[in-house]
Amino acid sequence: MCGPFTNPLPQMHRFAVHTFLRAQSNKCNWTPKVHTFCHASAEICQSWVDRIQGLIDRDLSRPKNLLVLINPYGGKKAGVRQWETVAPLFHKAGVKTKVLLTERAQHAYDLMAQSTEEELKNLDGVIVVGGDGLFNEVLNGLVMHRHKGHPAPNPERVLDLMAKRWKTKKRNNSSSHLPSEEGLRALSNMERKNDQSSGPSFDVHSPLLTDSPLESRAVNSTFLPAASKDVVGSASTRDPGKLQYSGSNRHKTNAPLRIGIIPAGSTDTVAISTTGSRDPVTAALHVLLGDSMPLDIVKITGWKKTPQSVDEPPRVRYAASFAGYGFYGDVMRESENARWLGPARYDIAGVKVFLKHKTYQAEVSYLDIPQIPAGLKNLTPRNGSSENSKLTDRAHRVICRVNCGICAQGMDLNHLVDSDSEEEELEEASAELQATKPRWRSLRGSFHSVGGAVMSCRNDKAPDGLAAHAHLADGLLHLILIRKCSRPSYLRQLISLTRRGADPFNFDFVEHYKTPVFTFTSVGEESIWNIDGELFPAHQLTAQVARGLVNIYARGPED
Repeated sequence: MCGPFTNPLPQMHRFAVHTFLRAQSNKCNWTPKVHTFCHASAEICQSWVDRIQGLIDRDLSRPKNLLVLINPYGGKKAGVRQWETVAPLFHKAGVKTKVLLTERAQHAYDLMAQSTEEELKNLDGVIVVGGDGLFNEVLNGLVMHRHKGHPAPNPERVLDLMAKRWKTKKRNNSSSHLPSEEGLRALSNMERKNDQSSGPSFDVHSPLLTDSPLESRAVNSTFLPAASKDVVGSASTRDPGKLQYSGSNRHKTNAPLRIGIIPAGSTDTVAISTTGSRDPVTAALHVLLGDSMPLDIVKITGWKKTPQSVDEPPRVRYAASFAGYGFYGDVMRESENARWLGPARYDIAGVKVFLKHKTYQAEVSYLDIPQIPAGLKNLTPRNGSSENSKLTDRAHRVICRVNCGICAQGMDLNHLVDSDSEEEELEEASAELQATKPRWRSLRGSFHSVGGAVMSCRNDKAPDGLAAHAHLADGLLHLILIRKCSRPSYLRQLISLTRRGADPFNFDFVEHYKTPVFTFTSVGEESIWNIDGELFPAHQLTAQVARGLVNIYARGPED
């Protein structure tokens, strides 16, 4: 017998909570997830909605107002399509977005550079929908005229300082420190004009500097400094005869303003290195959740475009991932002639440049950090010239991940000051004290490439990156030198970059150092610098890390 229900089900009221799930195959990839809750009382449902929304509104880390810049032409021209995929998420989260499409190269740079401080204060962040090139434009536009960091040391002054330092040491030391016949013969070979050997490194402790061609070159050659151009950004009261370096570069530029990136480029190095994923939905979720972390930036100062340059003002550019000379610069220059091929142009250009197998003579100086805090000993150079700079296999494999303790501790470089005025005091100090002081070290030879990586530089072709163990906010960069080698040897090194878990530094012709600053001077035929994918001609160059200069919508790779 059928009849009416004696206990009909009450009407249910529902509300939804939007969150995400981590993919099982890759924890770095996130998928939106909706949880639906219901209750018979509309008042109870509304009270829960109000309480949850109130907690979200009080979370100041979550953005409310964003500027979105889209590159409709970069990479595979997927910028607009990627934004259309993630835009509904921003709408559901109640985030206001102002969307602009870039119309030309450097358009994003101009927008950021011309924005007033008041306009920037009204934004919680700038979202880049594109590749590494658009990210670099936004970065440079924001910090170029706003960053007040420490002045950059001139390469000429570095070599001049090293020569003066050795003169002081020579006066204070006995004749027992004179170079051996074998040592002089090694230096003579290194100084030959057409020398193609790797050659030894030399530093201020080396007896090879005594009355040597190096000392003459540093004092009487084109390396002579111009007193008015020792540093960029120095105060008028600064003594131009002194070379100083300090690692205190954390002068935040619009600290509350963060940069986010929705990957839509050819390689998406920045996105993969900072989140572990190039998935646009994952990137959008990082923004909406208000993730935030500091990011080290490299300030690049070009002192001369060519050896013949006279009275040329220094040029400055900022890099978030990599600065490369030689192979990487030649590949970028070659690819510019085949832009119509799209992303495939990089592979074609890479093959052409590899087959040429060119080397370039250069002088590279870097600031060696002989003593590193206990928690950061795993950051020292693996193939360094000092005993303190050798990494153990275990320490070498520390990867930068979410909630990275190394980035949280970082390095306080305020005490790392190196100047002419300290030399006599330093030479008279005890060996223990000298061991704690930073020292400039210099190397000269024939290089296939010279590179500085301030992040791992992960991408699809190099899953672990160029420097797999680089950290995002430790205040140091990886200086990677590829000396002259055979073509098969270089090919093996390049192939190792494509293999997950391989060690691209485990080759006799590869030198790898961790440093906060290095200088570069080309000798003879020149290549060009590749600064985050942009060509940058420079006969002389300084690269210095500005620790945590900007904040980004990320938390570090989770896997």
